[in-house]
Amino acid sequence: MFSAEGGGAVSWQRWVFRFLDTCFFRDAAPFHAGEGGYIRVKSIFPPFITTLQGAIRTSLALEQKWHPGETEKWPEELGGPDDLGNLRLRGPYLLYQDEPCFPAPLLLLGKEGTYIRLVPGAPVECDLGTVRLPVPAREPEGAKLLNGVYLTREGLGQVLEGGVPSQNTLKRREDFYVDEIRVGLERSDESRTAKEGHLYNIIHVRPKRETALAVYVSGIPPAWRVKDQLAVPLGGEGRLAAVQVMSGNPSEILPPAPSLVAGKGGKIRFTVILVTPGWYGERESLQKVISQGPPGIPGRCLAACIGKVLQAGGWDMLNRQPRSLMPFLPSGSLWFFEADEQKTAQVAALHGQCIGPKGDYGFGQIIIGRWEEK
Repeated sequence: MFSAEGGGAVSWQRWVFRFLDTCFFRDAAPFHAGEGGYIRVKSIFPPFITTLQGAIRTSLALEQKWHPGETEKWPEELGGPDDLGNLRLRGPYLLYQDEPCFPAPLLLLGKEGTYIRLVPGAPVECDLGTVRLPVPAREPEGAKLLNGVYLTREGLGQVLEGGVPSQNTLKRREDFYVDEIRVGLERSDESRTAKEGHLYNIIHVRPKRETALAVYVSGIPPAWRVKDQLAVPLGGEGRLAAVQVMSGNPSEILPPAPSLVAGKGGKIRFTVILVTPGWYGERESLQKVISQGPPGIPGRCLAACIGKVLQAGGWDMLNRQPRSLMPFLPSGSLWFFEADEQKTAQVAALHGQCIGPKGDYGFGQIIIGRWEEK
């Protein structure tokens, strides 16, 4: 399958991961031996692409006769510890019965099947200066943010068109997986009994049969033969996942961009919504993005709905040590923009693009919606 993304024809593969057991992708919470109290470490789901790219690259390397520990035989096409080489990734995307589902954009409030949107309010003075904060488009009547709610492709498309999702396009976290509490201990090899003070508690995720993850991969050399069925270890404890590899294109998974029409004052008004977590560098760069929007967006950022910043690290297999934690903006975060009508084509071209220094990994993928100034 070919795409013009990034200039020129690009061949993409779709890798679909289905979990055969529980899985554990730890968050950034400290988890140190000897800590007091009853500490539980939860799994995040879906995992960051940093985990899945490792499984993808390792699978490709094994197909090229590489074996763990053979640093000098690692295929140069697959990059190194801090780059992807020739590869480009998009995702991961959460699937329910093979249909993509996305975290509900943070401009939505809801209560008992009724949904309303947030829009930029009148300018106010606050600790951020003179800004327009998001306010409900109408009386909220107890409506709350849609935490743990996902939208199907159809539902997200309704939001991009300036509306609210139909009730039948919503999925909840429990539709995809359930938590399983696990208690473990360390056993002494000499006595074959439990070691004193070596008890731990973690929460695994058990994905349901209908649940899968999709990642799109490009840059695989045409001469490489990739099996269409694989089994790979994923996450903590290396639990197995079945992988199906097929042709595909990342554009097929996203809803189409809406038509942007100039409104009040001859301006087009659009939202920029993250569908994958956004990484924009260290604290200073992140703060600028939060207040002004991702780099390269034409026009002026008027307001934003930003979720709690996430921390993610990972494991450095080369140096056998944890990677430094990096801050990410969560999927569903968004910005309200306005721009001159002449920028319409430029804005539309951003739909589905990955913005930021880790765009090759699939971080910071955005979609364009529209909103109206009342």
